[in-house]
Amino acid sequence: MWIKQWITVDNMKAIIFSAGPGPKTGPDKTTSVDKNRTIILIDAAKMKGINLFVMISSDGSDNPQQAQETLRHYLEAKHDADEHLKASGMTYTIVSQ
Repeated sequence: MWIKQWITVDNMKAIIFSAGPGPKTGPDKTTSVDKNRTIILIDAAKMKGINLFVMISSDGSDNPQQAQETLRHYLEAKHDADEHLKASGMTYTIVSQ
């Protein structure tokens, strides 16, 4: 199954996810990759019955409002993706430190 022509999740038993543009790109790219495309991947994995997801997140993603202004948008995007994974019902690990 192809999702937006950039990822396939067929025949996988687990996903380890660490991709993202990081905090040095603009807000649009950060939202697109670190939040929206990550959520698409989580939903695709769940739809395909993959029940184990390891998310490489970021230190501070659990409390982005406490971050320096320059990192806040990035950490909010990571936070939203982490929360989506938590609510997915899948078995997960979030690595953030």
